[in-house]
Amino acid sequence: MAPQATLIVHGYSDCSKSFVKLKERLKENQVGTVDTILYGDYDSREDNITFNDVIDGLNDQLKQKGLIDSDGRKKTDLNVIVHSTGGLVIRHWIWRYYHDNIAECPVKRLIMLAPANFGSPLAHRGKSFLGRLVKGRWKIGDFLEVGRRLLNGLELASPYQWKMAHRDLFTTDGSYFNREQIQLTILVGIKDYSGIRGWVNKPGTDGTVVIAGTSLDAIKLGLDFSDPNTPVQWKETKTAHDFSFGVLPGLDHGSIVGNFSEKESQITKLTMEALQIEDAEAFKTYQQKLEEITADTYDSYSEKGTNNEYSKFQQFIIHAIDDQGAPVKDFTIEFYIYKADKAENEVIDKGKYFNKTEEKLSEEFQDEMLCEIHANKEDSSYRRLLVNLKNISKLMKKAEEQLGPFAISMKIFVPSIDRGIDYDLRLLQNVVIYRSDATQTDKPSLFFENTTTLIELEVNRRTSYVTLSTHPKD
Repeated sequence: MAPQATLIVHGYSDCSKSFVKLKERLKENQVGTVDTILYGDYDSREDNITFNDVIDGLNDQLKQKGLIDSDGRKKTDLNVIVHSTGGLVIRHWIWRYYHDNIAECPVKRLIMLAPANFGSPLAHRGKSFLGRLVKGRWKIGDFLEVGRRLLNGLELASPYQWKMAHRDLFTTDGSYFNREQIQLTILVGIKDYSGIRGWVNKPGTDGTVVIAGTSLDAIKLGLDFSDPNTPVQWKETKTAHDFSFGVLPGLDHGSIVGNFSEKESQITKLTMEALQIEDAEAFKTYQQKLEEITADTYDSYSEKGTNNEYSKFQQFIIHAIDDQGAPVKDFTIEFYIYKADKAENEVIDKGKYFNKTEEKLSEEFQDEMLCEIHANKEDSSYRRLLVNLKNISKLMKKAEEQLGPFAISMKIFVPSIDRGIDYDLRLLQNVVIYRSDATQTDKPSLFFENTTTLIELEVNRRTSYVTLSTHPKD
């Protein structure tokens, strides 16, 4: 049996000092010793440091410590515990060095504490002047640096998160996060920040990360509007979802780490239990235990809050590209509710107009879908929506009562670039994304609690600036 070690990786604007109590708990539970429990530190507030830099340095350090050999082959079975941004760091490292040879990856168990797998609503604030004052560095030579490149990756709907999901989740041979390869456990709190930090709170978060964005149970959907000869159809890419996921009461983004000071705290017990799972059957039992804890957490919080901040949410990341794969940075999305009999071949006929009830319901649904929208600051072809599924469920029930069988549709609009470059608006149909009367359909389901759904929209860009003629042009 190979020797075992444990690695702890912190998040943005943090360091290993925050995890001293965690190391004490690990030693008490015989998960490791002083010499086999290692802290992984990286300077997250250097403006020039990138995720590539972090994982390159991490790989070098693992070689120097003898955890992997010079070729990257494992010499030790490795438990990894990460917090926040550390989730993206470890995913990037595993993909970069082991995606073609996962059998040589030393990681056996991976515990993610409130990971920023699909971003944080605070990241783009961290790049602001206020963020620089609060989190920025004060050393001579790097005055007020905030780790801009890492924050770009952490921002909601970042191209980095989109690319990372395609690297380790949407793979042809399935994700390696499963009970037989890398046993992944994700634990996140449901509580907002209190006191002065409460001004940053957003619905559906633990104060810093989106709860739905911590989970890796993602799917990707695609709609191609670029070919006039091909009907618009959904394309679906699923990912493996064989991991443990738990939403815990009473913890926010910071206290999920701080509670390791208590030997008998829930987070301490669950983390130690996950690190001592030996086989696939025990992992399955642990998965079921976390599902029950999550259900109890939401039940206990269902009556709290004034704006349904403790409801179950779903995050959507929408990316628009043209038929050449280039980003479309200026677009809008609209949602509608119609009577189901107005839908033909999964689109709403252009000649079918609203009645007053449909118009009112559509306005309400549009407001609900777009109330938490964020366009990525670096590339606005990526947009993020956060949807309260409790409110969506209420609207659907209301639509059923007022319309009978109904359909929900989505339409994208893209303005012209200039007088000679535009997008083919004729192809941008009003596509049905849900039907209440559907019994069997090839269209994928759209709404899933505590998940992130990626949607890629492809549109046809045209130009009149290129011509062919038998006569010369003046």
